[in-house]
Amino acid sequence: MQQPALPETGRQITYKADLSFRNKLNTDSETLNFCYQCGACTSVCPISKFISIYKPSTIMQLAKLGIRDMPHSNAFLFCSACELCTKGCPQGVKIHEVMESLKDAMAAAPDILKSIKFDTVLESLSESMPFPVTYSWICLRPTEKSALGTAVLDSFKRFLAQPMPDKINLAPDAKKAAVIGSGPAGLTLAWALIRSGIQVTVYETLEQPGGMLRTGIPEYRLPKYILDDEIDRIKALGVDLKVATRVDKDLFEEVVQNTDYIFIASGAYASRNLHVIGADLEGVIPAIELLQQYNTSGSAKVGKKVVVIGGGNVAMDAAGAALRSGAESVHLFCLEDRNDMPAHPWEIREMEDDGVSINPGWGPKVIQGDKNVMSVEFIKCKSVIDEDGNFNPVFDEKKTITAEADTVVVAIGQSPNLDFLNKYIETFRGKVVTDSYTQKTSFPGVYAGGDAALGTASLIEAILAGKTAAKTIIQGNGGVSKA
Repeated sequence: MQQPALPETGRQITYKADLSFRNKLNTDSETLNFCYQCGACTSVCPISKFISIYKPSTIMQLAKLGIRDMPHSNAFLFCSACELCTKGCPQGVKIHEVMESLKDAMAAAPDILKSIKFDTVLESLSESMPFPVTYSWICLRPTEKSALGTAVLDSFKRFLAQPMPDKINLAPDAKKAAVIGSGPAGLTLAWALIRSGIQVTVYETLEQPGGMLRTGIPEYRLPKYILDDEIDRIKALGVDLKVATRVDKDLFEEVVQNTDYIFIASGAYASRNLHVIGADLEGVIPAIELLQQYNTSGSAKVGKKVVVIGGGNVAMDAAGAALRSGAESVHLFCLEDRNDMPAHPWEIREMEDDGVSINPGWGPKVIQGDKNVMSVEFIKCKSVIDEDGNFNPVFDEKKTITAEADTVVVAIGQSPNLDFLNKYIETFRGKVVTDSYTQKTSFPGVYAGGDAALGTASLIEAILAGKTAAKTIIQGNGGVSKA
């Protein structure tokens, strides 16, 4: 894999510590000082496998010293906040929050991009993943209001202006692969396999490809022209993309009989149900349904008073979509307290700036109404996780509040819909069981990744799963068993 080149200096440079910057960072990220450079964060970081200058442990070390003007220190820009580094840290350092603090502190400095030769890194990413601009856009969140955003947009325009790749000529006896789902995991595998000479057909239930990149991420977070361009580049290679084609048990069995490799990347579109009285009233809708409406038509059907239940990134996106669809007020409630909300801190702040009321520490008790939703009664949540680390909310029955609502958006998680699978594919708790080192399932020649295997995966995890499965296949592993 081509690696991003480091800037040529021609002379020895001495980097000096910025004490005021270091002190501010320590104030913003209190756990930074617990880092003792064990390297666990880098070992579990999927981004470090794509970008040579991105090493969380090195970034942390330089940040503690107050050094911020060299490529390895400025590579924090590529953090996608997947939080795997934080989860893998034995000291409990909130590494993803440190990265976010670094972004906040240096967002107005376009020269950062020059120090890491951003165009070169973008070109290198295109050799290791099919979504270099999409990935970078989600990480950097560029805006024309900032100098850094303007510089990023210029780099993106230059990259997207490149001609489409030539179609790959496959051998008449080329192996065949089928991909179920056109999200980032499935399209990454398709992109990698066809470049290695394997014929690929992708099956997508919806009328447009992209999976959660299209239906789950609102336009204001990821412009769809970028996604369209990068998917067009995958199709230009010769990938056969069959949209509006739902894979049921019969088609799955047909695919098993007629292909050499299968990759299950069907996503997680089944919304988890809210088990409270009134959850079946008119006006209660899953967040995924709202986002699909918003992303396909530019607006979602919501009332004037919207209540969102959930504290993750999907809940934040749904709240933003509701506002942009005409809601006069949007109130978000979640079980977790503010510091433990699963959504990214920057996303919470953005929603507050947009006018969303964030109410942490409350769980729904009952949704009130006759036929249509009228209000939601919430009960105070004292704790979410028990001493054994299990999800086990404890409530204070004496503390309740009521929020008026004509629309209630439920954003408490999604799960894969695997009804098309036959019994020989092992699943556990609604997800396909895979070997994380190869993405193999229990059936020879069948692989799985992304949300179908993890339940909810970040963009970078989905891309990595597609690359891992492709590598396993390309290295010559056996195909689908026809027995």
